[in-house]
Amino acid sequence: MLIDVFKEKTPLSERDTFLLFERTKSSFTFPVHTHDVWELNFVEHAAGARRVVGDSDEVIGEQDLVLIANTELEHAWKDGNCRSTDIHEITIQFSPTLFDSPVFRKKQFDSIMRMMARAACGLVFGEAEIQRIQPYLRMIATEKGFYSVMKFFILLYELSLSQNVRTLSSKVVPELSDNDRLMKKMLGYIEQHMARTITTDELANYLGMSSSTFFRFLKKNTRHGFSEFLQEYRINRIVHELNSNSRDSIMDIASRYGFVSQSYFYKVFKKYKGITPQEYRENYQRVRVIV
Repeated sequence: MLIDVFKEKTPLSERDTFLLFERTKSSFTFPVHTHDVWELNFVEHAAGARRVVGDSDEVIGEQDLVLIANTELEHAWKDGNCRSTDIHEITIQFSPTLFDSPVFRKKQFDSIMRMMARAACGLVFGEAEIQRIQPYLRMIATEKGFYSVMKFFILLYELSLSQNVRTLSSKVVPELSDNDRLMKKMLGYIEQHMARTITTDELANYLGMSSSTFFRFLKKNTRHGFSEFLQEYRINRIVHELNSNSRDSIMDIASRYGFVSQSYFYKVFKKYKGITPQEYRENYQRVRVIV
């Protein structure tokens, strides 16, 4: 039986070849999810974190690189035993329809297409392969337009030549644990009521817990108290919108996530990201590539 997991809405448009996001964060807050795009995800400085891809649930090392070419394959990275506050992540999202073109039936693309077929169950690349392709991965973030597309396909080709690579998920759709279901339910509630004040009592009641049980549940799964967790979750959602090149003003975006006071919002944003929202929008657009 298929499990109803969180469906992420990505900003990739029909005119985009791919989107690249680069972020530094202190924890993994996104629930187990799927989306209508394929994804290459690189994570470093997160040793001890858990990676969930389908029915695969593993502890990752200092670096992790996973390719998922399946819009129905649920996945997530979770804090686990990771104690790093400097987690670095590069995500490249691209449409499955990109590979519908007849050009990808040419023999020069055979290895890429074989890799994509295997990646329907998720592929994880070994440490040596990660070191080998990192220069290509980092170059894409510095390029724009046509040249970024060329670097992207070079990256895919180099990945397709990898020897130390293995499939993650079996064909069986996994059941979510009770703990994961509660986290998913909590984050779904937060998403629905993001623009207003949310209290611990209402969330505890929604999850069928006492306030003390809810506090222990949250601390165990996020290592944060409720206020700090909610603040960081909201900031990460705002960063996601800033990365999507939204034309809305910064405070219009912030207000959708419960921030009314500009001075307070800027203070909280700088606490988690080290710079102001305006500086982030101006200086970090280079790590998002749309072509």
